[in-house]
Amino acid sequence: MVHDNIRRLPSLSLGEAMHLFGLTARALRFYEERGLITARRNRANNRCYDETARWRLGWISALRAAGLALRDIAEVLQAQERNGRGQECAILKLHARCAEVQLELAKIDLAVTRLGGLEPTLAVVRGQSRA
Repeated sequence: MVHDNIRRLPSLSLGEAMHLFGLTARALRFYEERGLITARRNRANNRCYDETARWRLGWISALRAAGLALRDIAEVLQAQERNGRGQECAILKLHARCAEVQLELAKIDLAVTRLGGLEPTLAVVRGQSRA
């Protein structure tokens, strides 16, 4: 019975998934509501995460940490499942995110230049602290 064996594969509880992926219970439930992951239920009706959900949570947590929007993450997951090109899709989206951040930094630099006297604060934010 293949299906019986699949049910016996190790899965993560909600708490274990929170710890492993650095996510809150609220975030996990939200991702489930949005259709990004599927949580199965055990006999006690607690959420548990199988191999597919764990794979998806790995992508989600890494891409959210990089600042990608959920719609972009959904596209990455779909690309991976559709044709194995999730990594390529993620890299393209991360490059686009990087360009957005660079534009925001340029706007901040311009504001600092216009206001004057705030440059040391911006240098600290960029990791270029002046001693």
